[in-house]
Amino acid sequence: MDKLADKSWAILDVEFIRTSARHRCVRKLYILTENGFDMEMEFFPCKRYWDLMPKYRRSFQFCRRNIHKLSYHPWGISAPCSRAVPMLNEFIVDNGITLVLYKGGTIERDLCTELDVESMNIECFDGIEKAYSHEPREEVNFYYNQLIKI
Repeated sequence: MDKLADKSWAILDVEFIRTSARHRCVRKLYILTENGFDMEMEFFPCKRYWDLMPKYRRSFQFCRRNIHKLSYHPWGISAPCSRAVPMLNEFIVDNGITLVLYKGGTIERDLCTELDVESMNIECFDGIEKAYSHEPREEVNFYYNQLIKI
């Protein structure tokens, strides 16, 4: 656990919807700091479902059925996906986070690169069990509970 000793860390999980070859709409995110502060947000996609190319509609339907189980639009009031990066950055800065941990996903790594914050795949740690949930809050808390015991 030496990798975490001198860092202020948080665990991040993001579910997204691919809306084009170049854009992934953040649909839902959950981040939890080492000292228990968290933020959970859902975002409204920047494109209407019927404006997606058929391959992106099929991709969303596959993910909805088999992975994240999210509807295309959040049920409640939410910010547009364009607000995801600024809101995540504000949380990271306000909490003094110097390292973001994530499980395997490239979107988390890419967001951290965009925000210029160090990131690391949690799979780099020995003895960490794999989460089987794709619900961001459940997955993050599963890894958090393992990390605080090490």
